[in-house]
Amino acid sequence: MTPVSWSTLDGWRYALYFVEPSGVTDDALHDPVSEPASEPGTAQAACHRKAEELTRRHLEISWRASDQPDTWTGAVVSAGPRPPA
Repeated sequence: MTPVSWSTLDGWRYALYFVEPSGVTDDALHDPVSEPASEPGTAQAACHRKAEELTRRHLEISWRASDQPDTWTGAVVSAGPRPPA
């Protein structure tokens, strides 16, 4: 999975790109990061929480600035065990 967060005029958004099964989910990040002026670290933390919520796994994510303005891309460094089926 690759998490991405970016700032828009309306506020912060996120996308999670999944490899297996393949797919993507994206949406606005809501309070307290709905304001465009929110700090990038706050948006990254909210995106991280959303990724853990959707995967139901503990994730360690390393973030880096993208070549696109106000955009950060994450890399999952480690992931906890898969939940029981």
